Amino acid sequence: MKIHCLGGIREVGGSCIGIETEYEKVALDYGINVGEASDQFPKDFDAVIISHAHLDHSGNLLSLSRGNPVIVGSNITRDVTIDLLLDMIKIQNLNGNHYPYGNQDVDNIKKSWLTRESIALPGMSIQLYPAGHVAGARMTSINSEGKEILYTGDFCLHDTEILEGGKPESLPITPDVLIVESTYGGKVRPQRSELIDQLIQLILSTIERKGNVLIPTFAFHRSQEMAKRIDQAMENGLLPHYAVYTISNLAHKITGYFTKYKQFFTKEIQQQKQPFNYRHVKQLHRTSQIQEPAIVICTSGFGHAGASRHLLTKWAADEDNSVVINSGYLPPDSPLKIAKEKGELVENGSKISVKAEVEQIELSGHADQLELVQLIRKLKPKKTLLVHGELEQAQALSEKISEMTEVYIPERNETICI
Repeated sequence: MKIHCLGGIREVGGSCIGIETEYEKVALDYGINVGEASDQFPKDFDAVIISHAHLDHSGNLLSLSRGNPVIVGSNITRDVTIDLLLDMIKIQNLNGNHYPYGNQDVDNIKKSWLTRESIALPGMSIQLYPAGHVAGARMTSINSEGKEILYTGDFCLHDTEILEGGKPESLPITPDVLIVESTYGGKVRPQRSELIDQLIQLILSTIERKGNVLIPTFAFHRSQEMAKRIDQAMENGLLPHYAVYTISNLAHKITGYFTKYKQFFTKEIQQQKQPFNYRHVKQLHRTSQIQEPAIVICTSGFGHAGASRHLLTKWAADEDNSVVINSGYLPPDSPLKIAKEKGELVENGSKISVKAEVEQIELSGHADQLELVQLIRKLKPKKTLLVHGELEQAQALSEKISEMTEVYIPERNETICI
């Protein structure tokens, strides 16, 4: 059995791992890097397993759309991926790029998708397990030729307000190879309750000075989670009534799937009739509808484009305002990273001095170092490959687990034989 390390190697983004046996060739994820339209992965896979709908794990599927791919993933992963691909095509066209794919190609992907928790191929069995991270995310176990590989994709073990974490006790013990993300391999985060307290305090202090709070998020899961969190805080009296808006037509559409597929969420969410119909959070279509001062949850999550980019440049110079970065990983060229580290933004060639309070409160859906170590200690893999993490993060995790498992950090396009 061969493991082809095709993408998401020593970096975050563009995930793709190929598993090849004498009879079958399977891809684990088929993603792109943020800001890129596609990557060059092989197309001769018998099946492609998509761990979850974020584009760094699914965004390259269009390059398979004119063949006859077999795509496997949960039903919410399918529906959200389809919407994200349509949105990607729209953005490419708006940016004037000659994009070779259209809506028919997305339709072909949808028709090729199997919503299964297990699948059998000649000489190979594949099983999917809940991963936490986002709604519908799955880990993948592959059994073939007397060997077992477990691929985590993105995962977390901790519960959030709307989603249960992955359960190590449900996973296969002592896999021959564990392929595990290392996004936060060198980082230990505070308890989630402490991070939520930090967020509430930051919002409260901004409300006291009648400022605006900008919260850039991803359209899928993070937007809904943040809106629910703030809505509940106002309902419980932790926050006073204040104008709160979400701005993202894509996020609004995806919220509909959260109600449709309630079974993916916590028991508390499942018992609510319309858990993502908010009492205090309004959906707007454009930034001109905002009545300031306000809290605004909007895309894009890294501040590259959309409402978050517009409001970041509009509000950054006012010290009464706040910007909440709730992602842990930020691409090096992202406006949010530059605003936080350099205290400036560049807009149309002009520099804007950032006077607003910029805080990074990492309410992430990824496992931190403690959870990564916990998973490896529980599963006792014979060999562990560290992927989906910058090299320094993978190296930090490697040092922590080297006595528990044979650990290896592959290079891009490297092939590992078992």
